Amino acid sequence: MAARKGAKRAAPAPQLGRGEFVAWPGGPTAVYDLLERLAAVAGDSPDAGTHGISLDRTRLVVRWFGEPPAAVQAVLRDAGGVEVTVQQTAYRPGDLAVEADRLVAGHPDVVAAATPRPEGDGIEVLVPPAVAEAAGGAEQALAGVPSAVPLFAEVGEALPRT
Repeated sequence: MAARKGAKRAAPAPQLGRGEFVAWPGGPTAVYDLLERLAAVAGDSPDAGTHGISLDRTRLVVRWFGEPPAAVQAVLRDAGGVEVTVQQTAYRPGDLAVEADRLVAGHPDVVAAATPRPEGDGIEVLVPPAVAEAAGGAEQALAGVPSAVPLFAEVGEALPRT
């Protein structure tokens, strides 16, 4: 399909850091207010995971390693009408982020990209198609890559960083 003259291209998706989120326009804003308050008290905590928001923006899943600290619990008690569920993660999200970075840096020939899973149960790993094909699959390609956490292999290429 050809682009129309003068058509604008969509801006690339922003790169988000730990504790940051995208607020979608329209609908209830209470969940975003709650996320801002959570980020203020614990946004950079290595125990804080990736939170999940329902499509109607009325429910929030707060993923945490261990028991949330008192400041976080206080924010969650005053959730402003948002239904909140705290979901314990199997691994500390901060440790998963460090391990994902180690995998990419230490095994660039096998690992195209690695990111902690939102559920906090391991790391999603992208294996380049040629590497996966030569090894007989993405899981087989990762067989020689040591990790103390579960790796969830998929075939794919990493998007270039902007």
